[in-house]
Order: sequence, then C-alpha cells, then structure tokens
Amino acid sequence: MRRREEEEEEEKEGDSAIGVVGKEAPSKQFPDWDLFWFQSGTTNLTVQESQHVISSADYSISEYVLICSHSLGRNPKFMATAVDLGRELLRRRISLAYGGGNVGLQGALASTVCTNGGLVRGFIPGYIATRRVYGPTYGVEHTVSSNYYKYFEMNHAVEAFIVLPGGVDTMEGLFTLISWASEGLHNRPIGLLNIDGYFNNLLKFLDDAVRQNFMASSQRKLFISSFFVDELLDKLEFAKAFPGPGAGYDEFANPERLDLELHL
Repeated sequence: MRRREEEEEEEKEGDSAIGVVGKEAPSKQFPDWDLFWFQSGTTNLTVQESQHVISSADYSISEYVLICSHSLGRNPKFMATAVDLGRELLRRRISLAYGGGNVGLQGALASTVCTNGGLVRGFIPGYIATRRVYGPTYGVEHTVSSNYYKYFEMNHAVEAFIVLPGGVDTMEGLFTLISWASEGLHNRPIGLLNIDGYFNNLLKFLDDAVRQNFMASSQRKLFISSFFVDELLDKLEFAKAFPGPGAGYDEFANPERLDLELHL
C-alpha cells in the first residue's frame, strides 16, 4: 500500500514537471515574425544592438509604409538617417512596405532591413516593374495597376506611414494620404522624419491650413514629425495607442508642460 502511494506521488511529480498529464508541455509558440527572425540568422547588427533587440509584442505597430525618394538627394544625412531608420526597425522587429526598387533612399532603407533578416514587401506599378526602372525589389514584390492603387493597397496593409525627404512622387504620396484623411478614409498616423529640417516649410503649411480653417485640427494631428528616428517611432506608437483628442506625445513625455484646461 505504501509502495503504491509512493508510485502515485512520483507520477504526480512527473506530471507537474511536464506540465500536462501524459503530454509534454507545449513549447513556446513564436509569432511568424519571430520564427523568421530566429531562422534567418543573418543580422549584421552590432553586439550592443543585438543585446537590445526588443520583442515585437512590445510594440502596437508591426509594419510601416515608407514614402520617400528613389533618389539619394544631395545631403549625405538623408541616406545615413534612412539606414539608421532601417536598423531601428530591425531592432524593434517591425516589417516594412515600400514603393519597390533598390535605388535612392527607398532602396537604402529597404536594403538595410531585408539584407539583415527583416521582412520587406514592395508595392510597385506593373508598368514600372516590368521595365525595372528602379531595379529589382527587395523582399516580396506586389504589382499594382497605378501609383494610386499602390497607396491604396499599402494603406490597407499597414498601420502607420513614415515619410522621408523626396520630390514630386513623395509629395504625391503624402498629399494622397492627406486627402484621404480629410475625407475620413483613414486615420493612420503619418510620421515625417524631418532630416535636417527638410519638412519645416511643409509643417508650417499644414499649421497655416488649420489656422485658415482649410484643415481640421484632428486631421493635422495625424501628421507627426521629429528630427530623430527613435523619437518619431515612439510618437507614432503613442498616436496609434491613443488616437483622437487629448494630450499629445510631447505633453505626455513632458507632463509639466501639460495645460490641463485644454483637456478637461
């Protein structure tokens, strides 16, 4: 009798070690991104950066659309900051959607993410893709019928936008998003990475549009800017987590500057 009790006790101890009676405890189920990340094993991040990799579960935004130029521009800070943004997306395990190709600021950022094991997909009009105007696309290529449908598809695929310096095509994408926001077709935050003050005049224009009653302040709030990569991503996370009226990121980060009367 005592021997049987001892055997039952040993079985209980064995079950508790396994976690489920008669079955092995299920192993941790990583999201698809984690599986891709760990299996790729090709990151070129420094040891310090690798030690600070943060799980994507810590962030509410899992994929960004990049809108910027297929040119590098004259200012060397543009490309350097684009690469920094790509490395920060890698660190946060955030995937990237962009306008395809391998040239200019778009190519520099997409290359940084893709060649270091990150997830990238490019949306590009078919007539441009077939002629390889901008070179081959990093990651998975999705062909669409026009630039309009490029932004349409990307708008439905991601949760936020990041705009880097660019020319007419970049402004086309940005003002398409502005127009859609004003018509209530989307409320996704739009981050302007204001490298070396490139977007200063544009931000003044948006502020003046609000003052002149051509743009609602709620729509203006969708346009978030910063000179710094990490701060811009944090601001976009805040805007995604706390949409609508109320204190903005700057007031949240600096509560002593918060004017309570504006938010009662």
